[in-house]
Amino acid sequence: MKISLFLILIITSIQLYGQNDLNKTIDSLLISEFPNDSEPGLTVGVVKDGQIIYHNSRGCMNLEYKLPFNDTTVFGLASVTKQFTAACIGILEKQGKLSVNDDIRKYIPEMAFYGDTIRIKHLLNHTSGIRNHNVLLDLKGFDYAHQGYTNKMIDELMFRQEGVNNLPGEKMLYSNTNYVLLALIVERVSEVGIREFANRELFVPLNMEHTFYRSDLEEIIENRAFPYYKSGEKYKQPKTLTLCVGAGGMGSTIADLAKWSQVFLNPAHKFSFLKEFITQLDSLINGEPMKHGRGMFVSPYKGYTTFNHSGRDLGMRSQFICVPDLNLGIIVYSNSEHINAVNVSYKILDLFVSEPAKTDKEKTAHYPSAKQLNPIIGIYQELNSDLRLTIFIENDTLKALSSFGRDATPLIPENRTVFSRIDNPSITYSFTSMEESESNLQVDFGGAIFYFERIQLEENPNQHLDAYTGSYYSKELDVTYSLNVVDNQLVLNYPNNNNIVLNEGATDVFGANRRTKYSFRRNNNREIISFEVAAEGTVKNILFEKIN
Repeated sequence: MKISLFLILIITSIQLYGQNDLNKTIDSLLISEFPNDSEPGLTVGVVKDGQIIYHNSRGCMNLEYKLPFNDTTVFGLASVTKQFTAACIGILEKQGKLSVNDDIRKYIPEMAFYGDTIRIKHLLNHTSGIRNHNVLLDLKGFDYAHQGYTNKMIDELMFRQEGVNNLPGEKMLYSNTNYVLLALIVERVSEVGIREFANRELFVPLNMEHTFYRSDLEEIIENRAFPYYKSGEKYKQPKTLTLCVGAGGMGSTIADLAKWSQVFLNPAHKFSFLKEFITQLDSLINGEPMKHGRGMFVSPYKGYTTFNHSGRDLGMRSQFICVPDLNLGIIVYSNSEHINAVNVSYKILDLFVSEPAKTDKEKTAHYPSAKQLNPIIGIYQELNSDLRLTIFIENDTLKALSSFGRDATPLIPENRTVFSRIDNPSITYSFTSMEESESNLQVDFGGAIFYFERIQLEENPNQHLDAYTGSYYSKELDVTYSLNVVDNQLVLNYPNNNNIVLNEGATDVFGANRRTKYSFRRNNNREIISFEVAAEGTVKNILFEKIN
């Protein structure tokens, strides 16, 4: 017995030493990244083998009173919320009250029929084609400083839409609207609000005492972290009048999310059916497997499968990641926009995983020749956006330069048509021909796909800008745009957006480097009669007809 006890003491001491060493390493990482502990910061939790093995913070959760983060700080989840909304749908399906294969119009008959059936699963995996309401509000000229929006307002906006971006299941286009509509389905099927349903069916059974969907902007949330952004050298606190839940709108703590992580990490968990539901990977209608499940991405990282989702909102960032093979969960929340919670999470994950670093020789050993690369160099434009990527060769290396960026990014080959960023191998560039796909280039940001087509820029931009001037009205957005020529430039004005200079790219297609594209249409007499607006890759074909 004495020998056994002695061995136990030795093993425990070794484990504690290793744990202390890990804690110091993560502490050092946070201190080096965020040396000023009197500014907004972050709180981090690491869950291993069912236990929180690390929980520490840097910075203040409240600048007014210089309050530091603590063990029970409540923070906003932003899009990390989506997996919980998906879980509510999973519970309702298990209860036999709906099926993910149901037509959404069974529960939301106000939605238009767009020619093909949109099912609940299409909302869950972002393949519905339904336009992103955030982009629609921007195009409408919504006054975020003095207005707020609610689920009801978004529902009514979507009921007016006459088109979608794609066929259901055709492609993955990330859209917050999918999850606002899912919240509506939860409410109509359960006959209670999503806050009450999630609390009763999920948070109380999981003992997640400080996790909730918000239902009132004026409610007091004890021990909450406040968001901040930097304006010049000063921090400011963003204010919002918006209360919209489903795609976001939740609050939680490190301790509660650690409990939630066990749904994905513990196969014997009583809610393990939700892991299978949320991480279910459907295929597109062309048979291509997806990387987005139902509220979470399923992504490879250094030989491991990860379940992950990040969140971002004004003045905050969040990240939740689980690695089942390591029985590991990492939670990061920051109350400052300039802190990248995702990067922090992977730096911590790297302490638990490793892979041999490729030498420069290995990276370039199978690099295609300039002749082989020549067919893919050129200018690409995001579908439904004016964002452009220039793909070119410099010093025998393929590089990508965004119209939003300053520096070109070197790309390394995975094979002859797939390349990854040298500084972030999880971001890949896949080149295809139009015969294979509607796009010539797909950029994969860890499961979120952005589609590009190769374009030919107009060599002699239109000199007859007066032909485009006038007032144009959109029925779907109920807004009027005004186009005028000022100092030989085509200038756009609409509510809360003034003096936007439009430049021609392809013939009769204009942009302002705002991820928005304006495609003009002419009649048989070559007169401009309308234009269609597409934006941010998630909205297309918003018709504006010329009224004078």
